[in-house]
Amino acid sequence: MRINIKKLKPDFLAFSAHKMLGPLGVGILYGRNEMLESMPPFMGGGEMIEDVSKEITFAQPPIKFEAGTPNIEGVVAFKKAIEYLKRIGFENIEKHEKKLLKTAFEGLTEIKGIKIHGPAGIQKRTGLISFSIPGYHPHDVAELLSKSGIAVRAGHHCAQPLMESLGENASTRASFYFYNTEGEVENFVKTLKEIIK
Repeated sequence: MRINIKKLKPDFLAFSAHKMLGPLGVGILYGRNEMLESMPPFMGGGEMIEDVSKEITFAQPPIKFEAGTPNIEGVVAFKKAIEYLKRIGFENIEKHEKKLLKTAFEGLTEIKGIKIHGPAGIQKRTGLISFSIPGYHPHDVAELLSKSGIAVRAGHHCAQPLMESLGENASTRASFYFYNTEGEVENFVKTLKEIIK
């Protein structure tokens, strides 16, 4: 989805390229200039140094945080990924994700005993759904789905405090994007029902 920095006015905003069809190991950190000016660099080297004598002065933000040789090819590839997403249209992607999410949500709520995490309904959700099935470990569920060619993520999702607040050790998460089809989502729900049987 689009983010309006001027409207949000965050101190910082970080996001990864691989969440936007870009390469691994690249991301963006936005920081308000006054925040960046007040912070010392955490790493040294290369272009981030303005002058070296008895004292070191650093370049102005954001350069003062860009030590060493940047991942140029990764940034170029990330730019191309952003251009590709813009051509498809963020609104089109969001609309398609909501359609898939609706199919998944309705299908999963039919499964007796399944615990869907997060808001009730799909209005406040993006293109993913996390769930737990009492008596079934999420890794087992993921492995059995994988044998049917369905990729999901299982574990604590780098959010152990959240899992603790949910009363779970782990959960299974299905994520949908513009390259997924409604048939794939229907197959996911059908296969999950078969696994539980």
